Amino acid sequence: MTEGITTTKQMESGKLKVRLNGIKHGISARLLTNDEQPAFDAHLASLQADLKPVGYLEHELVDALAYTLWRRRKLYGWQEASTQAQAREALEHAAYPSTIETLTAEVHLLQGRTPINMPESLRALCDAIEAAGLFRPDEARVVDHLDTFRGAAEVLPQIAQPGKSVADLRWQQAELLQCLDRVEGLLQEMQAVRAIPQESTLNLILRYEGSLNRSAQQHLDQLRAQQAHRLKAERLARKDADPSEEDSED
Repeated sequence: MTEGITTTKQMESGKLKVRLNGIKHGISARLLTNDEQPAFDAHLASLQADLKPVGYLEHELVDALAYTLWRRRKLYGWQEASTQAQAREALEHAAYPSTIETLTAEVHLLQGRTPINMPESLRALCDAIEAAGLFRPDEARVVDHLDTFRGAAEVLPQIAQPGKSVADLRWQQAELLQCLDRVEGLLQEMQAVRAIPQESTLNLILRYEGSLNRSAQQHLDQLRAQQAHRLKAERLARKDADPSEEDSED
């Protein structure tokens, strides 16, 4: 039995190692997946066309600058992805409250408290849907069908219901639409707030971005100094070969 467990763990470990086969490792977590390689090659070619390196050292400096700028681009991509994941996690938590949150919301509404948070708003929405003569939805899934309930609310006064006048149906329609607006407004507010990176994440991004910017500027300064040195040497060589040629620096 132990041997079987060991074999399974070895297989899982092997799968994890295989998943990294498409990643090339370099200095300071320089990562290029196979899918990114063509885009990086185009990025490098554009830099080479702009900076026109000559010789091994200048090409190395342009390569270093290209990788630094690429890491900065990946940083922005990571920031966007992490922020979206953070917002999605917050929306998931808000849209599907726990049992305790649902029971607490029910108590608050029974006490006459106006819905002010997501669990209470979801409970009030379910009550409004049931009161409108539709059906009692599951609070754990009601947020998945907001568009459906809004469509039903729009035509509610046109559906005859025993014991309910058109005025009653219009009043229930207004209450149902109000509950829907409140839930959707809370979701939008939550998404807007969570679209801002957390302080710890933002500080990490700013530090890393600053480091990359300094590195990029250093590579560019070194490249310019090397190119200036090369051009000066070329001018001196031409002057030595033809003393009649004027020195452009004079």
